[in-house]
Amino acid sequence: MLEVNGLQAGYGQARVVHEVSLTVKPGEVLSLVGRNGVGKTTSLKALMGLVDVFAGRVSVGGQATGAMTPARACRLGIGYVSQQREVCPDLSVEQNLMLPLVANRLPTAALESVYTRFGRLAERRRQIAGSLSGGERKLLAFARIMLLQPSIYLIDEPTEGLMPKAVEEVGSLITNLAAGGACVVLVEQNLPLVRAISTRVGLMNNGRLEATVQTLGAREAEQYLGV
Repeated sequence: MLEVNGLQAGYGQARVVHEVSLTVKPGEVLSLVGRNGVGKTTSLKALMGLVDVFAGRVSVGGQATGAMTPARACRLGIGYVSQQREVCPDLSVEQNLMLPLVANRLPTAALESVYTRFGRLAERRRQIAGSLSGGERKLLAFARIMLLQPSIYLIDEPTEGLMPKAVEEVGSLITNLAAGGACVVLVEQNLPLVRAISTRVGLMNNGRLEATVQTLGAREAEQYLGV
């Protein structure tokens, strides 16, 4: 379980997140929605130790994490799929997948489980990652994180720029991760997807998580997203 209390974070003197508290249990998908610039991405980055954290307490499985760094987050079972499709474009698909295994001294036999789950990546294992479609690069980014078997996934704008078929595929993948017992915190602007796969929806405004609702209704969408 992921618990966050009173998170405040930003960049140097610029405080972007003023007050975020949330709890995500295994099997849940908590989606954070709000206009651009309200602190959704910064909140995820704060949980990974990628920005300055000024205050707050984060617990994983009931244990306080203390000061966070990306390496510590990884050891605690937190996986981060960033908004940018963070793959190494000049390396092959298989070389990309090997990176987290080699860096963490894990057996490379785990690649076969990825190829079984993602048939397209198996077909393209020798292909340069930069030549993949947007949807395929996103699947590769997910697969790299999944090799580390995190219990918590922080996922930022996974469907941005993707074709409808790829959006559906990413949505099914996130649903399956939660069904397998993972805690998922999702930042997403695709409202039909948010409504389809979220257990709860957090409404963010001006660096604060102002409310959490079971479903994103028309009133909340208009108030917090202007749509």
